[in-house]
Formats: sequence, structure tokens, C-alpha cells
Amino acid sequence: MNAVIAGARERAARDGARAIGVRGGFAGLAECRAMVIDEPEALAHLYEPGTWLGTSRWPELRFARGRDACLRSLDRLELEGLLVIGGEGSSHGARALARALPTAFVPATIDRDVEGTQTTVGSDSAIAYACDVIDRLCVTGRSLPGRAFVVQTLGAPTGHLAESVAAAAGIADVLVPERPYDLDAIAGRLAERAPSGGAIVVISEAVGDAVAIGQALATRSGLRVHPTILGHAQRAATPSAFDSDLGQAAGRAALEALVRAESSFVALGTDGTVSPEPLRGIRRPYVVN
Repeated sequence: MNAVIAGARERAARDGARAIGVRGGFAGLAECRAMVIDEPEALAHLYEPGTWLGTSRWPELRFARGRDACLRSLDRLELEGLLVIGGEGSSHGARALARALPTAFVPATIDRDVEGTQTTVGSDSAIAYACDVIDRLCVTGRSLPGRAFVVQTLGAPTGHLAESVAAAAGIADVLVPERPYDLDAIAGRLAERAPSGGAIVVISEAVGDAVAIGQALATRSGLRVHPTILGHAQRAATPSAFDSDLGQAAGRAALEALVRAESSFVALGTDGTVSPEPLRGIRRPYVVN
């Protein structure tokens, strides 16, 4: 998200415009917690994970009173356009506020649950973090034969992130809520792979607890199965070069649309392409690569 902020600020500066940052997401907007973002501030946080402006899960935005509070702040700040960065929930907030002023939305979430885009800012970094953990577990598995590992990713309520991690790491067995799985069959495959260090299964947090699933697989396979829960450390993965470049490009594209007084959804490609589209009417299915 910090890369998107930096790219947007850079593009705004070209037109002599000020970039105003809102601390704490929509909750912060309702309270008018805003500040001017200058170049040193934006660049200082460019390669940091997360977002230095902070976020919030603010259910009030679902109600008229919450949206009205945000609209009052927008009037008070005298903004000409609004850039929203986030996931599926933030996209709904962006669409709601677009009725009042031009609004651009950039998908930035490791959950990869936003329709209308091939990828999201942050997902490449989260996948790389998980793959690094899996590589280390493979080394451990080769050093200590007879062990297997269950790696639990974030991403609930979908299995998109777990699927992407498994594909990138070359893991055949992945448990996601979108399809059924057979623990007996998986346990058999883990037993076959254990001598080579490749006895690893990836699961989404949406299918359950890695500890319980690990115990079930241990009973079935006769192996010592160790759960590895990535947890919120995965959200703080060091930004990859791809994410940094993509985020800045997305921020610039979003601002270009706002300069034209257009509301836009900035669709992102796995090849690094950035394609602003109308904010409303996005109905393409989500693509996992």
C-alpha cells in the first residue's frame, strides 16, 4: 500500500496538487484525521510493508450514518478526488463514496479476493514470504527424515492465497474451502515424500486449524507432523520488487483518472500491467494465477 501512496503523491505533484493522506481508513476519514503527504514522507515508507497511514475495519460504513460522516469530512477537506486502497470491503466503500466525488480504487490485499483483477498489490510479497518458509521446511525435512509439515496461510474466507502459495512452491496438496479433500489420501502421499523432505501440505485458514489437521494427518501417516501457522507475519512480508513497481504504477494510474474527474477501478495484471476501468460494473470472475 505504501508504494501506491508514493506513486499517487508523485503523480499529484506533477500537476501542482497536494496529496492528503487519511489516517485509519474510513474510520479516520469520518473523524477527518488527515495530513498533507510530502515527498520525503512518502519515499521514507516506500519499501515498508503494510501501510504507514493505518487501516480500519469500520462496519459503520455499511450504514447511512457512517457514509454521511465520511461525506462531511470530504466536504470539509475540500478534496477533488479520493483514492481508496484495499481489499473487497474497501472496494464497496469506494463505490459508495463515488456518488459524491471522483473516486479511484486500487486493489491491495494479500487475500486476493477482489473481483475484476488478476492480482493485487501485496499478494506477490505474501506468496514469496510463504515460499521462503516452505523452502526452509524442505531443508528441515531432508535433515530430519520421518517428518511432515502443514503450512497454514491467511486468506479466509477463500483459498485463493493458499492456492497461489502452493502453486509457486510446487506443493501438490493444498486444502481450500472451494473443493473437497481426502485426508487419508494426503497422508499416504506425505508418507511417500517424507524421505526426500517434500512432505508438505498447504492449507488455507478457511478450512480449519493447522494443529488439528496436522494431528489427523499424523494419525493416518505415522509421521511426526509439525504445523506452521504463518499468521499475521505474512501480512508484514517485505515488499517484493514486483509489488513496489506495481503499486507505484497503480497509484499513478489512479491519480491520472482522478485528474480527469473519472472514478476508476485499477485492474492489475500478473504481468505488471495497470488498466484503469470504470469503477462500477466490474463483473469479471477473479483469476488466480
